[in-house]
Formats: sequence, C-alpha cells, structure tokens
Amino acid sequence: MRKGSLLLLLLLFAISLPGLAQSASEQERNKAVARSFFAEVLDQGQLDKYAESHSKDFVAHAGDLTATLEEDLADAREERKVAPDMIVKVNRMVAEKDLVAVHFTASGTNTQAGMGFPATGKKFAADGVTIFRFKDGKICEEWSVFDWLKVMRQTGLLPPETSPLSPQK
Repeated sequence: MRKGSLLLLLLLFAISLPGLAQSASEQERNKAVARSFFAEVLDQGQLDKYAESHSKDFVAHAGDLTATLEEDLADAREERKVAPDMIVKVNRMVAEKDLVAVHFTASGTNTQAGMGFPATGKKFAADGVTIFRFKDGKICEEWSVFDWLKVMRQTGLLPPETSPLSPQK
C-alpha cells in the first residue's frame, strides 16, 4: 500500500508540473507587459501605446475614485503635461496568479500648470505602488497609490512637512 500511495503521489505531482510551468510563464508574460507599459508608456511618454497593454473594459482604482481606460489615459496626459521631463523608474516587481505588483519612483520638474495646480519650476521625486490584474495578457484592472502629498510639498504647493521633534519658531 505504501508503494502504491507513493507512486500515486509522484504521478499526481508529475501531472501538475505542466500547470505550474504554465502559471509561471503566464506570470512572466504579465510582468513583461507591466514592465513595457512602465518603460515605454509612462517613462518615455509614448502615450499613444497606452491601450496596447490594456483591455477595453479596463478599470483603474485610486482611493474612492475609479476610472475607465480613456479617463486613466487623460490623467496620464495631464501628468505628462505638468512634468514633461518625468521619469518613471520600476524599482521592483512581483507576480502572483493574475496579479503583478509594481513599486516605482516618479520624478520630474513641475514646469507647466495642470491638474488644478500652477507651475512652480521645482523638482519632485516620490514612490508609488500599482497592482495590475491581467486577463488574456492584458491589464484589465489596476489599484494605485502614489505619494502626491510628497510631490506637492517638494514642488512648493504645500508647506514642507514639520516634525513634532523640530523646534517651533
């Protein structure tokens, strides 16, 4: 009975290997799409390629807000307008099942008015995290957080952060 159980266990393991390999290769493909989106579209500003990586029914989530593909693209255009020299660097990427998480840093100079703010001419650099959900090799859903408070302080749109430990003037 023990030999039969061991043989059955080995057989089940062998049968499951192609499924594990498929999942890993799918995750690698999804990571490649996410990396390409960040490198070409967000970093290089090739916004005309935006829809190539996204499904038509794409939904973006940011806090309480949701956006369609067209609205998300409009936001990206506005961000690029405010900081035409913007650089978006991928720091790390992790994939699991149909999800890809991307930790990134965006930096640039606020040289144009936009997003409801005036131009300040000041530089910024802040981190963000985006989690993409993929379906059929396309990004179909996104959850993002970005440190806009840090950007607003660095560009002079808000006063700098004060520490409770700093002396009061």
